[in-house]
Amino acid sequence: MITVTAKDEALAALAAHRADTAPARAQLDRERAKLDALDVEHVAACRNAGVTWQAIADVFGVAQETVIKKYKPKLAVETRVRPKTGKEAS
Repeated sequence: MITVTAKDEALAALAAHRADTAPARAQLDRERAKLDALDVEHVAACRNAGVTWQAIADVFGVAQETVIKKYKPKLAVETRVRPKTGKEAS
């Protein structure tokens, strides 16, 4: 005789739930990827316009380090023009 435990029932319920929601989860993943790509585009536009990492972090409501770690590697080459200082300005 096989005894079904509460653990077995809970695990079976979880497996069924995951199977039932797999298509919705896949759709969410696709939509999340689109949103992430748009975020990267907007962050790139901000950086190219001279917006600081801190200002971008403030919009996202996270620390500057968090935004730099997430978005800087995803940016193509930062092409914003930095003001010339010192000898460069002469």
